[in-house]
Amino acid sequence: MRYAPKPSIYLKPTFTPTPLSDALTVDKLYLLHYFAYSKNFRFEGETHDFWEMIYCDAGEAEIQDEETAYQLLQGQAFIHAPWHFHNVKPDHANTNVIVVGFGGELSALYAVAGKLLEFTPLAKTFMRAIVSEARRAFAGPLNRVYQYKIDLKENMPPFALQSIKNCLESLFLTLLENPAPEPQPDGEAMSAAARQILDYLHENLGSKLSLQALAYKIGYSPAYLQRLFKEATGTSILQYFIGMKIERAKQLISEEKYTLAEIAELLGYDTPQYFSKQFKDITNMSPAAYEKSVRDTGILG
Repeated sequence: MRYAPKPSIYLKPTFTPTPLSDALTVDKLYLLHYFAYSKNFRFEGETHDFWEMIYCDAGEAEIQDEETAYQLLQGQAFIHAPWHFHNVKPDHANTNVIVVGFGGELSALYAVAGKLLEFTPLAKTFMRAIVSEARRAFAGPLNRVYQYKIDLKENMPPFALQSIKNCLESLFLTLLENPAPEPQPDGEAMSAAARQILDYLHENLGSKLSLQALAYKIGYSPAYLQRLFKEATGTSILQYFIGMKIERAKQLISEEKYTLAEIAELLGYDTPQYFSKQFKDITNMSPAAYEKSVRDTGILG
């Protein structure tokens, strides 16, 4: 083997490190619950010296922060600041929420506390990871109502708590960067047509999508509708329609009234296999795996 000769004179570069500062830090976890409420659930409300976030995973609920009430919809979260009185009341059965109590150097969170927050797909990914790590690390289920200390498994994975901390901090940074949905483009004609498209998609959720039929109903060409809808929503009509079908499928699965084959038929799929493929493409899990995660009180994607 031949080696390159060592140069008699060689450079010794000097590297200057870039300091990394923390915009916020989570260093305490007081509670982490996944609750599937019945419509008869009642809670008297509480106040405490740590932060609390509630995320609506399914259904909707009325929440209270101090003296103000808010309607929390699926995919939305709300952060209660320390010492703020808060309460929650589900509007109907099958309302699922994730509640996290935490502490640390979190003054930056006041910018997004006390308001409804839309979760982006990235934020949902962090939330899913938090619940997944909690299930691996915590002893007992996540639906204990009155639990004042988190019990850890004796054989807890060594990095589970670090993962929860990192995901919480990343989630909060995501919320600070994207506190609300981006505004829709202006234009009365565009918004009216986009609403017509959405209405059509909702009305035909159990059918196959025909762009020609949609265009005929609204009175524009398919190409124009595609461009208009993409400008208004950021995605194509077909992709949006598929997403709607999968969201409806998740709701039907959580209700446990239909088999997966029946759900596929209700949503207009020719075969359960094609339904399963599209479901997995969107959620990264099969309908059967998703069904099991719901039964095990896992997170709804």
